Formats: sequence, C-alpha cells, structure tokens
Amino acid sequence: MSISNITKKLINEVLNLVDRYVVVKLVDGRTYEGTLLGIDVSERLTLHIILGNAKDVDGNTCYRVLIHGDRLSEIISKEQQIFDPNEFSSYILSKLNLPPGSVKVIKEANLVMVYDKYKVSENGVEGSGPLASKLYSLYQEYIELRKKRL
Repeated sequence: MSISNITKKLINEVLNLVDRYVVVKLVDGRTYEGTLLGIDVSERLTLHIILGNAKDVDGNTCYRVLIHGDRLSEIISKEQQIFDPNEFSSYILSKLNLPPGSVKVIKEANLVMVYDKYKVSENGVEGSGPLASKLYSLYQEYIELRKKRL
C-alpha cells in the first residue's frame, strides 16, 4: 500500500506532538488530557495513540491510556512549538559564514543538519567540537527570541 504525501504530512504533524501535552477527544465525547507518548499507524492507516499521566473529565489520573484509532475524534495541542527548523536554518546562516549547502532542513524530523554532522532540533544540539558549541550558543539565543515573540 502506498501512502500519499498528504498522509505522510499528517503522520509527521502527529509525530511532532510526541512528548507534548495534548487534549484528546473521543468519538463518544469523552476527553483525556496528557502527554502524547507514542503513536502507531496500522496497515489500514488507523492512528493509535498512547497518553501518559492522562486525566479524564472526572479528574481521574491514569498512568497510561492506549486509545484505538477508531475511537479518536480530535487531538488538540495546547502548546505552540518553539523550534522552527526553517527559521533556525536562516538564523544560523545569517550569523555564521557557512558555505551554501552546508545547512539542510529535514522537515519530517523537525531538525536542521549542519555539515551532515551536527543535528539541531527542539531538544538541542547533537555533536561536539567548536562548531557544536557555537551552534548551541546560537540555539539558546534563537529559543530566547522565539519565546519573547510567542
């Protein structure tokens, strides 16, 4: 079975919500709030999710809630993503004198690769050495600027 580009984009959007606080509404009207811990897409392209430390409308807390995709109505993110890989890519290119092609945005993974050696994502900078240290400083500056704008 071939997955369309639109379906891939939808799955990537949901993947970007992993580890974020979300509200999940079910088709029967029930609601859970919690941290989206993981997703699974079945062969029929049904999205199953796992919530951690979820609360239902009655205030009951559940350590884990596994929700079958047929029961999902909505997944609502209450927090805006701070890290924008396209914007960060432009930010570091304006601050550093890097040659063209040395910085790549990998939208599906929500990250920036520098020299195919350093990864920068919402989790920070992966890599070591002087350039990694400079990227980390720029990452901190960028995050502070984004927080002020949001």
